Amino acid sequence: MSVQSEATEEKPVVKIVFFGDSITDSGRNKLDPDDLGVGYVKIAAGKLRLLYPDTEFRFLNRGVGGDRTAELLERVQRDVVDEKPDYVVLEVGINDVWCRFSRGEEVTPETFRSNYLSLVETILATGAKLFLIQPYVLKMADKQRFRPYLERFNEIIYEIAREKDIVLVPVDEIFMGVTQDIDPAQFSADGVHPTHRGCRYIADLLIKELKKCL
Repeated sequence: MSVQSEATEEKPVVKIVFFGDSITDSGRNKLDPDDLGVGYVKIAAGKLRLLYPDTEFRFLNRGVGGDRTAELLERVQRDVVDEKPDYVVLEVGINDVWCRFSRGEEVTPETFRSNYLSLVETILATGAKLFLIQPYVLKMADKQRFRPYLERFNEIIYEIAREKDIVLVPVDEIFMGVTQDIDPAQFSADGVHPTHRGCRYIADLLIKELKKCL
């Protein structure tokens, strides 16, 4: 009696790098390279594993609180390019606005465009599929001063997304819409950092776009 051994098919491995600032970081343990934090990255990772049980995912959270486009440029080689990802989620921009008020440092639209475009081109050169998460600010009194500067930066991001044919997740626009009828504090306590509900909202918006490719 012969015994036939069944061949085991290996699951395809899909590596996704989440690259950004504190919205992405969300309290991750930087001593553990596989820690995902407690924000939208962790939520998105959990949902994707449930949606695609036959896919082996490797999720990397490379968010750092307080980072601007300039800081991301300094570490894009190590945190993104060297990882050889299949997909990259880029979320950055609010600190390029915030530093004007917190440090008295101005990031001009010209500098922002140069930095953001360099990030995009560096990531695209890896062959990875890139997704852009729009920086946002919710309608809270002390953050309303961010709005004119953020809108100019978001115009630049839209222009780059169109030029490079990149998926842009319009978080700012969508939050602006939903908070017409829902208290913004449901999504963020300070107008920038998301609550758990805000994180789930961002994760779901991102997954909607990722599902078109996975």
